[in-house]
Parts: sequence; C-alpha cells; structure tokens
Amino acid sequence: MNSNDEKSALREHYRQMRLENNENFTFEKLLDIPEIASSKIIASYFSYGDEPNTDAINKNLIALGIRVLLPRINGEELEWRFWDGNLASVEKIIGIYEPTGELFIDLSHIDSVIVPALAIDHFGNRLGKGKGFYDRALASLDAFTIALIYSNEFTSTALPSESFDIKVKAALTPESLHRFS
Repeated sequence: MNSNDEKSALREHYRQMRLENNENFTFEKLLDIPEIASSKIIASYFSYGDEPNTDAINKNLIALGIRVLLPRINGEELEWRFWDGNLASVEKIIGIYEPTGELFIDLSHIDSVIVPALAIDHFGNRLGKGKGFYDRALASLDAFTIALIYSNEFTSTALPSESFDIKVKAALTPESLHRFS
C-alpha cells in the first residue's frame, strides 16, 4: 500500500471514529495556552460538520482583542481574511463558511494558527482531509501551530508522512495539551 492509499484508508477510519464523538466540547482551554494568550493575530478556521467546534473560540479570541483570520480557498491556496465575528461577513461555499473580509497579506505577522485535523500522532504529524491546503499554507508561516482534535484522534501509532507534510507544534484534546518538538 502506498502512502496515498494508506492516508486515504486512515482518513476514512478517523471520519468513522469522529461519528462516535457525540459530545460538543468547547476547547476553551486553548485560551490558557501561553502562545495563544500572547498572540495578536491568530489564523483559525470556521468548523463545520463534526469537526471540533471553533465558533466560541473564535468569538472569545475576538472579544479578547485578538485579530482573527479565517481561510478562504483561492485556487489551490488558502488566503487569510479578517473576521469580525459577524456571520454576515462569511458566505457558504460548497458547505464551508468562508470569510468575505479584508485580505490579510503580511503573513509574517500571524502569531498562531489553529489547524483542523482528522488525527495527530505523537510526533506532531497531522492527517488532514487530503487536499494539501494547510500544508501549503503552513509551509510559508513561522507561527505556533495547534490542532484541535478529539481524544480518540490522538494516536501513538505514527501517521504516514511525506516531505511536504507540515507538522504541528501542539495538539489540544478535550482532556490535555500535547506539545511536539
């Protein structure tokens, strides 16, 4: 089995496992992480479906005076746009809410990135949804990266990783914070 086939099988496995996560955790402990608390600009995402819910987190970050960016797909890349917490400033495109706010250009000012993931291993390898948007976006950023995952999505088994896959620096489950070097 090649790496792409292995990743596809793992994505299906973790999508099925995600259906078992029937509790709606808030992941509010994220706000206590020093790198997040000291950030001025955070790139986050607007969760959908059965992903860990980022709605309250994004709104709390804004309430704390942190500028929040959300991703918008532009061809094969993600671009980051400011979000003010108002649902009127997002539009639903192919089932995903994307921001309509001002384009953020100077990526060197992003302090932290909250990254979606289907699974994270104990090395910080991230299993995403397979399109590579976040790996391409993270490759150009020098920021603290953290994935929000459910407990059953943190694995001690190494996930397949390729040279273009970008590791995260931390993962937060409802129970604990995991840091990677």
